[in-house]
Amino acid sequence: MLIRRSRWLAIVLGIIGMCTLGLAPAAAASEPNGIAGKPEERWQKLDRQAEAIYQAVKKQELEQARQLVQQMGEAMTDTSFYGATGVEGVRALSDAIVQVKRALPAIELNEERLMHAAARLRLASDALIHKKQAMWLQYEQMLRDEMNRMKQVTQEAEWLSSAKQWLLHVDRIRPAAAIQRSPETMEVIESLVRLVERAVAKKTSLAEVNQALNRQGDEWLRQLFGKTKDAPTFGQEDTGALPIQWTLLFTFIICSVLFYVALQKYRYEHDSIRPGRFRK
Repeated sequence: MLIRRSRWLAIVLGIIGMCTLGLAPAAAASEPNGIAGKPEERWQKLDRQAEAIYQAVKKQELEQARQLVQQMGEAMTDTSFYGATGVEGVRALSDAIVQVKRALPAIELNEERLMHAAARLRLASDALIHKKQAMWLQYEQMLRDEMNRMKQVTQEAEWLSSAKQWLLHVDRIRPAAAIQRSPETMEVIESLVRLVERAVAKKTSLAEVNQALNRQGDEWLRQLFGKTKDAPTFGQEDTGALPIQWTLLFTFIICSVLFYVALQKYRYEHDSIRPGRFRK
């Protein structure tokens, strides 16, 4: 009898242990500072660092900017971008950091180039944490106006001026776009950029470029600004998980049922009269 009691006690304790293990992951997930929250916090830290770099460059505090860029580069190597962007987006953000490093001069300062690089980095970091209202999306109307101007002007000098400004603005948002758009969309954008660059270098006629802009310009803008990437290359999909309250409730109900069944079976083994010889 003592052995039987010990066996059922072990079963009950095992059920309680399994329920405890089942509740532990759910409770950990509900913690605001749990493991699941760390990547987002690091993305926000990168965004704050990029903002500080931009402000330091704007105020001509170059030594502080160098230190901040170094810190951001180190922080990026320890950051997981799972669920934020794909390989191309990570590469674009890394390239934006490198461009700021190169623009910070050892001897001669190119203020325009440095501000452009700092703005690229700022827009890219913002794209990590703002999926629907990222700052780079505000460039849509500007690019549309410049593209329309390129299609309408007749003098080469005016066209070249508009084209260079257009290329500058496209380059400024390129890292941010790579973070939020698919590689296929970025390839379409790059092909049009290369065509305009060839015309600026006078390797392609302006008529050919304008023809491409008339034919593909609106579609190009739609793909660039119309919608965010459906799913990051190695991003975490939304599995439609139940809220933590429901998960805890279902786990509690299952544990209660198992405990009740085990208890009733234990009572039956202990109290029931079974056929067989009576002890003398």
